[in-house]
Parts: sequence; C-alpha cells; structure tokens
Amino acid sequence: MTATDLPLQPSEEAVKESAHPSALARIAKYTIVRATVLALTVVVAVWVTIFIANLGGYVDVIIESRIDQMLMSMAMGGWLRDVPTEEKFEIIDQTKAAMMDAEGLNEPFLLRTVRWLEDGLTLNWGESRYAQTRSWGRSTSEVKDLIKESLPRTLIVFGAANVLLFFVSLFLSLGLARRRGGWLDRLVVTLSPMGAVPAWAFGIVLNVIFLRLQVGITSGGTFDAWPREFTIAYIPMVLKHMFLPFLSIFVSGFFFSLYTWRSLFLVYSQEDYVDMAKAKGLSHRMLERRYILRPGLPAVLTSFALMLVVMWQEIIALEKFFNVSGIGRLFYGAIRTIDMPLMLGLVVSFAYLLAITMFALDILYAVVDPRVRVTSEGRTLRAAAVSRRQALLQRFRLGVGRSKRQDRIAGSAWGREEARTYTFSERVRSFGTGISRWLGNSARILGRTLKEVAQYPSAVIGLAIIIAMICTSIVTVILIPYDEAVGVWRSEHDIWYQNPLKASPEWVNLFRVNDLPETIVLDSRSVSGEVVQGGDAAASEGATVTRTAEQVTEEMREIVLTYTFDYPYKGFPQDLRLYVTAQYERKRPHLLLTWLTPDEREIEMGSFAIDESQLYILSRDDRLQRELDGERPQEALFADPEDPEVALKGTYQLQASLLVFEEEADAQGELVLYGQVYGLAGTDHERRDLLVALLWGMPVALAFGLLAAVGTSVSTVIIAGVGVWYGGWLDSLVQRITEVNLVLPFLPVSILIYTVYSKSFWAILGVTVALSIFGSGIKNYRAIFLQLKEAPYIEGAQAYGARNRRIIFRYLIPRIGAVMIPQLVILIPSYVFLEATLAFLEVSDPILPTWGKLIVDALQYGTHSGDIHMLLIPAGLLMMMGVAFAMVGLSLERVLDPRLRER
Repeated sequence: MTATDLPLQPSEEAVKESAHPSALARIAKYTIVRATVLALTVVVAVWVTIFIANLGGYVDVIIESRIDQMLMSMAMGGWLRDVPTEEKFEIIDQTKAAMMDAEGLNEPFLLRTVRWLEDGLTLNWGESRYAQTRSWGRSTSEVKDLIKESLPRTLIVFGAANVLLFFVSLFLSLGLARRRGGWLDRLVVTLSPMGAVPAWAFGIVLNVIFLRLQVGITSGGTFDAWPREFTIAYIPMVLKHMFLPFLSIFVSGFFFSLYTWRSLFLVYSQEDYVDMAKAKGLSHRMLERRYILRPGLPAVLTSFALMLVVMWQEIIALEKFFNVSGIGRLFYGAIRTIDMPLMLGLVVSFAYLLAITMFALDILYAVVDPRVRVTSEGRTLRAAAVSRRQALLQRFRLGVGRSKRQDRIAGSAWGREEARTYTFSERVRSFGTGISRWLGNSARILGRTLKEVAQYPSAVIGLAIIIAMICTSIVTVILIPYDEAVGVWRSEHDIWYQNPLKASPEWVNLFRVNDLPETIVLDSRSVSGEVVQGGDAAASEGATVTRTAEQVTEEMREIVLTYTFDYPYKGFPQDLRLYVTAQYERKRPHLLLTWLTPDEREIEMGSFAIDESQLYILSRDDRLQRELDGERPQEALFADPEDPEVALKGTYQLQASLLVFEEEADAQGELVLYGQVYGLAGTDHERRDLLVALLWGMPVALAFGLLAAVGTSVSTVIIAGVGVWYGGWLDSLVQRITEVNLVLPFLPVSILIYTVYSKSFWAILGVTVALSIFGSGIKNYRAIFLQLKEAPYIEGAQAYGARNRRIIFRYLIPRIGAVMIPQLVILIPSYVFLEATLAFLEVSDPILPTWGKLIVDALQYGTHSGDIHMLLIPAGLLMMMGVAFAMVGLSLERVLDPRLRER
C-alpha cells in the first residue's frame, strides 16, 4: 500500500500534528502499524497458498509422508526391535493413526488448513524429496536450509545487476532529459521498445553470439562448487560466469529505463518552479538534483520497488536459463520433480520477499516525500491534498449528501424538470440514435488518433507487423484446424520421415556463396517415374527412377531399381536412406546395392536379405564404413578424389538389385537423399517442419496476450471504478484483496496451480487473468478515479438523476481512456512473453505447439550442436511481436499525453 492509498485526514488535524513534540515517536508508530498490516497480509497470503495447494490434498500428503518417514527412522533406530513380528505392524498402524490425529489430518478441511499455517509461516515444510545441500558440515534436505543456501546466490547475481542497472539508467536519464531532441535522445526513444523483451530472451541471443565468437565466456552461472568463503582468487571466475547474466539484464532494461526516467524528468522540468529556478541562474546539476530529481523521488522509489518485485518473479526463468543455483533454479527443480514441500516453501519465501519490499517502500515514502506526513495515530496524509470536504467524501458514500453546487443544479429549471415516460418506439429510436452517435464519435476519434500516430515511423512499422501477424494467424487457424495441427505436430502418421534432421531454412542459401544441398526424394512406386522432391524443382532437375525386371532362372527373378540424380553442390548430404518393401510368402528376397559416381567409379555398398519392410541407412552402415577406411560413408561416396574436402558435382546413380525367388514376389523402393536445408523455417530434432509450430504459435501468442491484457485491464478498471464510486467498506475490501494479491508471488503461484491441477491452455490463461486483476493497476486507476470523482460534470450527472451504473460506465471509466489504452497495448507483449516464459519453464499445454516450446527444444537439442535456426527463428518472432506492440503503445502514450510529445 502506498501513501496515496491511506485514509486522508482533515487539514485541521494536520495543523495539530505539527505541534506534536516527537516526530520520531510518530514515525515509530507508523512503522509498527505498517509492519502489522503487512504481517497480517502475509499471513492471509500464505493461508491462501496453503488452501490452494491442499485443495488437491497435497499438503495432506506432505504431512503423511513426514509421519511415515519418522516411523521409518524410529524403526531403523531400534524401535520395536524386541516386539514379535505379528504385533509390530499393529503397533505401527496405531502409532501412525495417533500421529495423524495429532497433526489434525482427521479434522475438517478448513480447520486443518489453519493448523498448518504455522508450518507455512515458519517454512517448516520438512525435507525436500530430491534436493540436497550441506549445512554445518552435514548433508541435509530441510527446506529451510535449501532456501537459506540459495537466496544469497540470487542476490549476488540478479540483485546486484538490477540495482546497478537502476542507478546507472536513473542518473544518465537526467542528462538525456536536458538534451532532449538530440541524436542520443532519439536513439533511446527508438530503442526503448526493446524493454518489452525479457532478459532471458536477450540471454538466448547473446548466448548464441558468444558461442559463435568462441571468446571463452560461459553461458551460465553454475560453478563446480560455489565458494564457501570469499577470496580474491574467486573474482575472475565469478566475473566470467556472471558476465552474460549481467549483460542480458542490462540490454533488456537499459533503454526502456532511460526512456521512462527521461519522460518523467521531462514532465517535472515543465513545472513553473523549475522555470523560476532557471531564471535565478542555478547550475544544471543543482537544478536537476533539487528541482527535478527530488520531487520525483516518490516515483523513483516506486519504480525501484516494482523493479525488485519483478525481479523476484523473473528469477525463475533467468536462473533456469543461466544455470544459476539460486532460489529460482531451486523452484524450477521442484517443479520438475513435483517436490511439493519445496515448492510451497519457496512460494512462501517469495511472499516474504515481496512483503519486505513493500514495507521498505512505505517507510521510504514517509522519509523522502515532503508532501507525506505521519500523524500521531500512525497514519500518513498528503498535506497539499487534504481538505475537510474530501475527508467527508472519503468517509461516506458519494450521493448520500449533496453539495451546494448539486443543490443549485437541482433547484434550477433543468433540475426541476419532471421525468417523462417514454414509449417503446421512442426508446428504440433513442437507443439507435445513441449507438450511431457513439459509433460516429468513435470513428472520428480513432481517425484523429491514427493520423497522429502515423507521424511516428516506429508506430507505423509496429502496426504493420501486428496487422500482418493477425492476418497470418486467421489464415493459419482456417487452413490448419487445431486438431489437424496437433496431429501433424505429434507425427501421428509418421509424415516427417522424408525431412532432414535439424536442417536450416532454404533461404540461408541466399546469403551463401556455395549453396547447401536440398533434399531429393525418388520413389519407384511412381508409375511414370516422376520425381517427388522435398526442395524446389532445381534441386532434383534431371532426377529419375527406373524399374526393370528380368527372369534369371526358372525360380529366380531380378528386379533392378535405378535412381539417377544430379548433385550440383559442394557440400555433402546429411544422409541417405533407402526404404524397400517386398511381397513374398516364404523365401526372403536378396538386395545388392551399387553406387555409381560422376567419374564412373563403382562402389559396392553391400548385399543382404530383406524382410517385408527394410530400411537401409547409409550413416549406420558399419561394414561400409570399415571398407571405406573409417570415413563417413556419405563423404566417401560423394567426395571429389582430387579434393576430398568438397563433394564431386555431377550425376550419381544408386542401383538396387533385388533377387526374388517366388513367382508372385515383388519389391519397391524409395530413396531419400537428405540435404542440409528445408522449407521456410527448417526442421527440428524430430524432423518436424518448424513452420507448422511457428504458424500455430502465432495465434496462441496473440490470443494469450490479447485476451489476458484486455481481460485484466477491463476487469481492473471496472473494479477500481466501482470501488472508488461506492467507497466505504467496498473500496476497503478491494484494497485489502489487492494487497494480499500483491504479496502473493504471481509466477510461482501460477506454476503451483498448473502442477497441482490443470495443464490446459485455457486454465493457464484463466489463472493468469485472475491473479493479475487485483494488481498494481487497481491502485493506479484508483488514484485517477479519486480525482475524477470530484469533477463538476460528475456532480451535474448525479444532479439530473443519473444512476450509479451510468455514472461509472459513461462518465468515470471513459475519461481514463487516454491512460488505459496505451497501457493496455504495452501490457500485451508482457503477457505474450509470459506465455513463452511459462512454456520455457515447461508450464504449458502439453499438446499445443507454441513458440516457447520451440525455444525449450532448441536449447536442449539445437544450440550447442550449431543448429541455431531452431532457436533464433522462434525467439526472433517472439521479440518482433513484443517490440511491435511496445512501439505502438509508446507512440500512443506520446500522442495522448501532450507532455511527452516531441517539440
């Protein structure tokens, strides 16, 4: 809770407080009150966490497992050693029943949930099922010990990086605001949309770059053993391991932070008192420190606190990617093993960290903001904003009493006009007129806004990207229905066998001097010998397959399949496979393979008996590899004798001679020569065409981002508006729920719900919206509504008898469109990346292809083998979408807020 959220006191009380003898006592009382409120908030948040987890019975299982472990330890220590075997189990069962009763497992659900609240608050969740550490020279799996060991590592890496980023960007932005319109300022404004991309996404790109450069900087923060004691010798090792995490955090947040502070300081620099200070001739440094930075300290502190809050949420993905052994990676390990004691302990730890952050912010507000004063009752007020009338309006619902202005309006001719009773046709006509007028006004406003937005090239580019992605998503959903897309992606009918493994996209050949080979497919089952090809037609130009049959003896017939193709590449193919199918009754056919090169060399590839379905893979032919002196078979068959490093260009032939020994016997064959490029997006480690997942990942990302952002923003605005308008206990209830929700760590709780209950995409979306509604947006919109509530047009609407619902939805909420719409647009990429982050943490729909899943697969199977297309294409599309929405949102902010427009 910030100072603006606390009850305001009359101005006379503020005067009395100025005579109070002890300001220190007032501050101490305020500190105790705030600490108590936040402590109660944490208690409620922890209880909610336990309640959510135990709805599936998981806390019950934890307690029962702890009892079983205790009984096992007692038995191993000699308990019941002298008791007969037939009595042992009876005593154990009785003891277990008594212990379960003592732990409250037989009590009603709500009661035993409250009983376990103490364990939750003290992190007394017992031992982790899989994680282990050393404490005081002994090995331990206690949840408390694991958290205490991991937390300092998180603070060293990510806490230091975020704090450094904050202060560097803060002080650089002061100079940037002073040089508004310069080339550096324009560069920062242009690059500010990069802030929509999370640090782990930049880490992916930087990781690939440094792997390519081979500069010796590792991609993560793991050590062979974390140092127990600090020494100077550890500094180079720490810097080497921490360079990429630090750099990723800086790149992701630097330009957006500069832009944010620069915009804030520009707003303050336009105040009258700043112009007066300039007229006095004060230096730039003194002007910035006293008249720009000092009034903005509350906003600076709020941003710093929010940065810490976001940091606690982001470290799970960051530590997972950078392999830092902190509490984030510990939580990820608990997810993978469904280690509920450790998961619950970490969720509670995150709640403590968030509460401490909020408490520190409240105290600092009272210290640095000269407009905030602490009363003797331990409450705060803003002296400049306090009046008796505002206090009365805070204390009572608006509408119970009327102001003098409302009385004058009610006593006028307009106010005394008697209400008419309208007929049904008049109501319909009035409704139609209202709708047409609303549509016309909306169209005019939209046209004017678009005309102003079009003045910003970044907004035009971003809007073009968004429209293109939306159109592509619509076409994808229509042409590739959901069930078909899932079936294709899961290879239900083995449709990907003709694709090369982890092949790059075909368009990479546009940037190469020597083209990479494309895939060639030749099937003898084609009646006229036409070519079935995986690349474009040029790749298989002149390729044919012929089939001949000759009776060798009365009982033996020879079927010869000849595959002829041109190979115009210097690079070697990825592999060669021959799929042979045979029909026979008793005696198996015999296959002889012969390879003919363009320089008329003939190589015997081997002979063997075949079954009804036979697969020959060149790279797995150990016998041929021995005959070729250990060379890779595909290189030996295609190598130029004069230059073995490159392939020999020309026409190749593969002759498959099949001897069948029955009159009705027959055989067919399909040759697949796998290239190194395929399609528009390449393939993955399972030979799947990445284009399918990229296309379907687009509507998934857009749907998640749009639905979550719109659902969250609209719900938040409505709840904030209703709470402010009715006031009283309803507003207080909304604020208390918001405070509890702010203490609940959003991402860990979402993961907990996913792990315990549902893995559906819609369930994940619902949880995301539900946990985001009562967030910081409630407090931001509430502050705006408190000001709008006192506007003259609101009193006029109330005087002519407008209902509460009409006032809220026609007069209050529409007035903040200039604030809400840009924030909504900027919020979309955060949810797009949230879906990718959840998928990156393997918290996603198990069957739906998404960009986040592609990134996970690429990190696991493609990055370190050099197949970076698997990583860069989905990550690039993800970043493009996020930056596009951010560019449009930031442009809308400049259009709708005159103070931010360029001069």
